Amino acid sequence: CDIRSLGCEEKRELLATIEQAVAFVTTMIFQDGSSQLNSEQVLTSSVKGVVVLVKSQTDHPCPPSYSSTDCAANENDKLIYLKMESSSLWEQEQHAHEKFVWQVLFQMLRCKVPIICFNAKDFLRTVLQVYGNEISWKQVADSVVLDPRIAAWLINPSDTVPSFECLIEKYFEKPFSMGTVNTDTGTLRNASHENVGMNLEKLYNVMMDLAYDLQVQGLWKLFYTLELPLIKILAVMETHKIHVNKQELKKTSDILGLRLKELEQEAHQVAGERFLLTSSSQLREVLFEKLKLHALCEKLHRTEIQQLVSTSEVVLNKLQDLHPLPKIILEYRQVHKMKSTYVDGLQMCMRKGFISSTWNQTGTVTGRLSAKHP
Repeated sequence: CDIRSLGCEEKRELLATIEQAVAFVTTMIFQDGSSQLNSEQVLTSSVKGVVVLVKSQTDHPCPPSYSSTDCAANENDKLIYLKMESSSLWEQEQHAHEKFVWQVLFQMLRCKVPIICFNAKDFLRTVLQVYGNEISWKQVADSVVLDPRIAAWLINPSDTVPSFECLIEKYFEKPFSMGTVNTDTGTLRNASHENVGMNLEKLYNVMMDLAYDLQVQGLWKLFYTLELPLIKILAVMETHKIHVNKQELKKTSDILGLRLKELEQEAHQVAGERFLLTSSSQLREVLFEKLKLHALCEKLHRTEIQQLVSTSEVVLNKLQDLHPLPKIILEYRQVHKMKSTYVDGLQMCMRKGFISSTWNQTGTVTGRLSAKHP
């Protein structure tokens, strides 16, 4: 149900149901009608709302060892839609709706029962960004979140971007359809209402199976004590911005640009001809066909495919005492990297004078974090 249609008594009943829930299965809905469960979801699309499957208290809740095919949906479970985007409601009505939405979210965070979400970090970050005045990072840090995506990656680190569709194919034989949202009205389409609920139910069951697999493989402690707390830490980190002095950055870029031009002129002078310093083939011609530096140094590294003498940093380090050009090229590459990646790159990622990275917990096989933008 869309909580905007609930009366006062129904709202009280919903909060009481949330208080007694055994789990919450959530997914964000975006302006383009997709959800976090869609692999083709457009990253730039803004959040429209959140769909929550409230799993009710039962005498026999699904344990981690329960098979996903045996854990059926409870008829007392509730599927609710929380609209997070401002609408054309009267100001007083809009304020009342926003207040009840954050009350529901706050209740979910403080219940100490699992909030299961595919890409839980994005959900927590959005909650903090939209309701940061009412919900603090401490409440997010104290919540219990389970992310099937993180669990699947921990079991199989070589699959750094496991999709919801892949998990469903692994645990369910029947194909499924993705639910969408009617972005004109902001409510779940009748045709897809059941699909969204079914997919959230499957997400819950898959998480139960993954939890069992983690325990069998001895990975549950790592998942629960390291990876899950890290989700909340990264979500909070992404809500913080770092101020960047645009003028100083521009000045630094200009200084580095001038140094690149000086190095380019020096390289042309010592080489006795003009060539493109960033071109490996042109540099190879100057170093080895014209200057024949490879003849003065034994066992230089060669490229794997064409077996040509390499122009890598290792080779240039070996040649720098034989001629001035290799040393100039090494400095040129260092300055060029600094300018393009760390100075101009930061300027491209700036938004209103600030930068804020997006952190990827499953971006590498080794487990180290990766970041983008910047």
